Amino acid sequence: MVTTPTHLKSMDALIDIVAALRGPQGCPWDKDQTHQSLTPFAIEETFELVEAIEALNDSAMKEELGDVLFQVALHSQLAEERKAFTIEDVLETLNTKMIRRHPHVFGNETTHSKEEVLTQWEIIKSKEKLLTPIQTSENPLNVPVGLPSLQRSYKIGQKTNKTGFDWSTASEVKIKLLEELEEVNEILQGQEDLASLSQEDQQHLEEEVGDLLFTVAQYARHLGLEPESSLRKANKKFERRYAMMLDLCKINKKNFNQLTASEKEDLWKKVKEKNQS
Repeated sequence: MVTTPTHLKSMDALIDIVAALRGPQGCPWDKDQTHQSLTPFAIEETFELVEAIEALNDSAMKEELGDVLFQVALHSQLAEERKAFTIEDVLETLNTKMIRRHPHVFGNETTHSKEEVLTQWEIIKSKEKLLTPIQTSENPLNVPVGLPSLQRSYKIGQKTNKTGFDWSTASEVKIKLLEELEEVNEILQGQEDLASLSQEDQQHLEEEVGDLLFTVAQYARHLGLEPESSLRKANKKFERRYAMMLDLCKINKKNFNQLTASEKEDLWKKVKEKNQS
């Protein structure tokens, strides 16, 4: 039996717990994990944290921050077992980087606005990259490939903007957006049955829809919006209204699945009106 840590408010307790989970008497599931197998959980925990933050739920945020921290500790334990690095190395790397990137706080440099801070941050990051070159042929903009695709499109646009390769105004992006939509329509040519498209047209359609979504992300960016956040809010709004539709059906003792398309549309309009009042 493993000794249970008692200093539960310390980082050392978490380190001891993770080491025990991976130890000889540990948990079979935790002992079986690798960096690769844990990747989906890292993504999931991060999104659950975002959800708690957006819900302004302090209790949930406290728990989700812990879950994210657990992922950090678990990956660090795996790395230590491989003799790659330890959690102390992770902390040292992070602390060193934060001090280096804030010379206006920990050094003699001065900045007077957040814009100056961001400019200085990018200059420092650029100097760091010269010391640790990356394979630019595959990822020249250095935007993490693991980001949600809509968010990654937004980040790509931010990066290219700094090199002067960007639309000047939101109106210009809107014109491009309409062009991309028209290209999608040209492939479809009014066809409702997509299965009737040739394989070449289906591949072309996928490409053009991708271009359309990429341009939507740039349009949002030029409007001062973060598209991933906007879409999350839209998803939540839709889910809330859909739930209200189902509730109304229960109140009226109707089976939603048996309603006609027209009846469902009427129900949707009622929910929208109620939701906006």
